[in-house]
Amino acid sequence: MTSFPIRRVVLYKHGVGYFERETQVVGNQSLALSFKQREVSDVLKSLTVLDLHGGIVSTVSYDSTTPIEQLLAEIALSIPDEGSLVGLLPQLKGARVVVKPTAAGVIEGVILGIDKLETHGDGQTITQPRLALLTDAGDVRTFNLFDLELTLLDEGLKRDLDFYLRTQLASKKKDARTFTLFVQGEGERTVRVSYVLEAPVWKATYRILLDEQTSENQPPSPLIQGWAVVDNTSDEDWQDVELTLVAGLPVSFVHDLYTPRYIKRPVVEVKETTGVLPPMIEAGLEHFEAEEPVVCLHAMASPSDLMPKTARASYSLAARGGAQAEKAKSAVSSVPLQTRERQIGDLFEYIIEKPVTVRRNQSALVPILLKPFSGRSVLLYQKTARTENPIRCVEFENTTGLTLEGGPVTVLERGSYVGEAMLDTLKPTEKRLIGYAVELAVRVLDNIDSHQDNIMRVIIRNGTFKAQYDQLKKTTYTFSSKSDKEQIVYLDHPREDAEWNLIEPATPYETTENYWRFRFNITPNTTTKFVVHQQKTLYRSWNLSDITDKVLRSWISAKYLDKTSERALRELLAARQVVAQIDDKIDQLKQERDKIYAEQKRIRENLSALGDRSSERDLRERFVATLSQQEDRLAKIQSEERKLYTERDAAREQFNQLVDKFDYETALS
Repeated sequence: MTSFPIRRVVLYKHGVGYFERETQVVGNQSLALSFKQREVSDVLKSLTVLDLHGGIVSTVSYDSTTPIEQLLAEIALSIPDEGSLVGLLPQLKGARVVVKPTAAGVIEGVILGIDKLETHGDGQTITQPRLALLTDAGDVRTFNLFDLELTLLDEGLKRDLDFYLRTQLASKKKDARTFTLFVQGEGERTVRVSYVLEAPVWKATYRILLDEQTSENQPPSPLIQGWAVVDNTSDEDWQDVELTLVAGLPVSFVHDLYTPRYIKRPVVEVKETTGVLPPMIEAGLEHFEAEEPVVCLHAMASPSDLMPKTARASYSLAARGGAQAEKAKSAVSSVPLQTRERQIGDLFEYIIEKPVTVRRNQSALVPILLKPFSGRSVLLYQKTARTENPIRCVEFENTTGLTLEGGPVTVLERGSYVGEAMLDTLKPTEKRLIGYAVELAVRVLDNIDSHQDNIMRVIIRNGTFKAQYDQLKKTTYTFSSKSDKEQIVYLDHPREDAEWNLIEPATPYETTENYWRFRFNITPNTTTKFVVHQQKTLYRSWNLSDITDKVLRSWISAKYLDKTSERALRELLAARQVVAQIDDKIDQLKQERDKIYAEQKRIRENLSALGDRSSERDLRERFVATLSQQEDRLAKIQSEERKLYTERDAAREQFNQLVDKFDYETALS
């Protein structure tokens, strides 16, 4: 076996790591790697093996999921923890061995078993195990078991014993699964292996140093120092590895490739038929020679030996050229910087220029950034963050040339700690306000005056009266400063909804998702006022078919209508009144008909209760006469209803025509 150190580690922000190993091999060799059981599926999904410079990878074997008891049950060996040799040899009865040295030299034979020889002396009994051997000469001899060298000649037993010992050793690490890579080739070559495993997320953390003196000839300027927190939770040291940190969110998932899966196959029954005699085939009249010779395929032929010459040449080039191309591709030039960034689609990565060492089960702070940036200390007032005071912030412009991954920030000013903040991910040239402390030397009061303005416009169209007016809001912010220096203030004024428009100031310094942001200066030891005046247009609507005389009179008194529109609206109301009067008449007829129906029901019930006596006959005649009169009235009601329905339809049509023609819009002074 050859050592296989980790050379490159790439850590991602979504919980995986890419690991690359590289080693030198000569000729045919096997390489071993151990992984935890939970990591095996990720290794099977992502393992890539390259034997560069013309070598090939014949196979990669790994420990199965079979329990150790089941694995060892396949071989007839068992070695106890104590008395291992005495316990093993009886299980090898019948095995051919070579025994040396003996007085007669080297002796070959077959193991018969283990005998025990007891000797007595000085009041003690000593038991000595002796090997019983049937020699090739036919003699049965015994030898002191611990005074000789024993060599097994049975290759099968050697393999079983080796398998038993390796399996027992692997079982000591219950969570370890070993991968064995078998590489074949000639001369010295490089073997590179890469795979993806679950790994802790790397974290970014920053320090902002305000007013830092970077050189004697330059004025103080702010600096940002960045660190990455890297965790090595594996059982192996990362010794002088090439470390890369990638931010972004590539797709990754867990898929179980380690557990064997079986599919239930259908059972096809054998169809029984009666025996058939072999037919006698007649020989042909002419013999034809085969156009192509018969090729004998040897069992050990390689895939390239079975290909045509042209295909064989391509196979050889692919085996060698692919490895050489991979080596050439991996040769990345380095520049003498602390961190180098590279953009990969939506991802970006920090390539640490110096080798990194992180011991097993340890964590490390890795420097990724130390650069000046364009920025200064300012104030930000955001009422939802703090009502009484503004927040002191760093006005940060990312002039580092790198994309800064989000993380916590510690702010230092003139060598002293002044606060902490959180930094969102920043692309190059992006600007951000980073709040880190409360400015107690400045107090803020806000006064909000909100009211509705008078109706400014009236629109009558499509049967609707719509009045337009404004909602006005004036907010006065008062900043009382007890500081001895002039300060820049950013004011975040809430944007309640998209319908509000700014009147004063006309335009904000910038607009965020939820705020209008303004910028102004406050002078030391004075009170500064800043006014935000905004306006929103509102509407109230009435359906013309629902207005009353009282509402109409209020509109006229408010001078929403001119004389012509007033006359047209009164005409429209008169037409609507005609429709209402006809509806009232129809309702009266319906009520009368319902009353007649109820009376007829009562009369019919009385008729059914009368008998044949003379007095009852008189009463029956009266009921029948009443029913006859009621039927005549029902017929007249039906006729009147038809007439009223026709009149109502005509009145409604006239009303709708007046509504459609009514189009009025005016602005009120």
